[in-house]
Amino acid sequence: MYDVIIVGAGPAGSMLAKKLADADLKVLLVEQKKLPRHKMCSGIISSFARRVLKKEGIGDVPDVLCCHPKKIKGVQIYPAKGQPPQKYRENSRNVWRSDFDFWLTTKASEAGADILDQTQLVNFTEEKDKIAVNLKTIFGNQKQEGRILVGADSGTSLIRRILFEDEKIIWTSVYQAYWKGEIDLDPQYLHTFLDREFSEFFALMNVKTGTKGKYIIINTNAMKGTTIPNYYNAFQEYLEEAHGFRGEKLLFKEACTSPKFFDSSYEYKFGKNNVLLIGEAAGLFNIFAEGISPALTSAVNASDVILESTDQVLDRYKKKVQPLCNSLKIGWETLLKMFPDFLQ
Repeated sequence: MYDVIIVGAGPAGSMLAKKLADADLKVLLVEQKKLPRHKMCSGIISSFARRVLKKEGIGDVPDVLCCHPKKIKGVQIYPAKGQPPQKYRENSRNVWRSDFDFWLTTKASEAGADILDQTQLVNFTEEKDKIAVNLKTIFGNQKQEGRILVGADSGTSLIRRILFEDEKIIWTSVYQAYWKGEIDLDPQYLHTFLDREFSEFFALMNVKTGTKGKYIIINTNAMKGTTIPNYYNAFQEYLEEAHGFRGEKLLFKEACTSPKFFDSSYEYKFGKNNVLLIGEAAGLFNIFAEGISPALTSAVNASDVILESTDQVLDRYKKKVQPLCNSLKIGWETLLKMFPDFLQ
């Protein structure tokens, strides 16, 4: 039997697996996709996330993981069409999430955690002193048991939906296109546009250059069920007219679903009994959907609690993660003061 079973090999799950395995706990890390796997994301690792990595003994993001430009100087926020951007300085790194996440998962494996990829959680049953987890692998179904189960399985977390089956979540759709081409915007910044013509919330543009060439990434989002191509087309046309975007070839496009985590009615959920939720599964997102730094922080919080004792683990985890929740709230409140029309 495992001490802890973790579902989801993103930054939250891999960080937690490494921390626990470092302390000689028996850990199973389950990932639905084949590793390394693609992850739809801007791939910006903030200075805060980098500090967490260094503090926890993993180290800074290696250069080999970085795209060009390696260093991202910050964010430029465009309140509306025709208005100049407001510039916010940062010291971030520019990566592909497939490489970054797999680097962290490898750290967990090296620490002694068992890794099962191409393995899907089917369901789980809470028993007196253990949790029985049913999995579907490429070799067939299997059952594993653990004292604690942790959901690090994204904003669409199955574990969260099983625990809180009556929860009403407002869903959004996110669309992202990857272009070969050029654009007259500084590639060392993430460019964020708040005009409602381009998105119901915010639209993004950033640049990555690596071994496969140069990618101009254009991202927008809207409520699920909305005709999101209309927003995307308007945003692309504006980038062409106002910022010299010259798309030579559409390389690929993708979409995903995410909870509307910045809605005032959205609640954090941290689990039940000996089942914990961390990272995006708990609803922990920073401003403009930055989820890596809260994922890493909540994973450290959970590991501290579990290593201290497995008694009343949920109550102690809720208390431990509260400073993170407070900082996220302050971030969103500050953003709304600066841009009061953001959620209108």
